[in-house]
Amino acid sequence: MPGRIGRALERTATEGRLAFVPFLTSGFPDLAESDRLLAALCEEGADLLELGVPFSDPLADGPVIQESTRVALEKGVRLADTLGQARRLRAAFETPLVVMTYLNPVLAYGAERFARDAVAAGVDGLIVPDMPPDEAGPLKVPADAVGLSLIFLLAPKRSSCSSVFG
Repeated sequence: MPGRIGRALERTATEGRLAFVPFLTSGFPDLAESDRLLAALCEEGADLLELGVPFSDPLADGPVIQESTRVALEKGVRLADTLGQARRLRAAFETPLVVMTYLNPVLAYGAERFARDAVAAGVDGLIVPDMPPDEAGPLKVPADAVGLSLIFLLAPKRSSCSSVFG
């Protein structure tokens, strides 16, 4: 993987340790406090940061993220606000930034516009849990065009799991 994400993962591998990749919902409990918390994570050595975009139907998330999303949405936080938060973080830190969102907000924003705006804001990667790789074309093409890494959440093959879990 190229860029800041690749360098961060190479560094942790060279150091023989796992990467510290904290997740925070953008705008929880409000934008100012989440800015402060994300900056603190950068200052304390997060290897990557994952910014969650508040979404009205977070099916792939557990109850804690669902609640933080609910609070952020009630405060009016949207995808554009998360990109603004990324821009503020990028101005102060080189920590790789990955945005986690669902496909509907990206399509509503416009996939090409989103990819351009995300990279302009300093976002390095994107996780879209409800977008399988074989259906990623509408976002993969514009993401690839601007150098935005797509990170897919995939279940390992059963044979892979048996070697890990016995």
